[in-house]
Amino acid sequence: MEPKGIDMGDYQERYKDYDIEVAVEQVLTGVKAHYRVLKGETVVEDWQLVHITRLWSTEHAAAQAGFEAARAWIDARAAQAR
Repeated sequence: MEPKGIDMGDYQERYKDYDIEVAVEQVLTGVKAHYRVLKGETVVEDWQLVHITRLWSTEHAAAQAGFEAARAWIDARAAQAR
């Protein structure tokens, strides 16, 4: 996980043949995260909300939850292709 761009809360990571982007936002009720998956310049899964169920979640924990959800989506897609 590494920062993406100049905005705080934006992260990116390479996983298998995909690029994952995660955006984390502080909201009144806590933290929320969204992810999207790209292959090259093509968006293969557009922004999806990740429900953060941990109490007092930090930005880092929310980002990790976003990456975990995106990796699970990629793995499920690969399993369907078999």
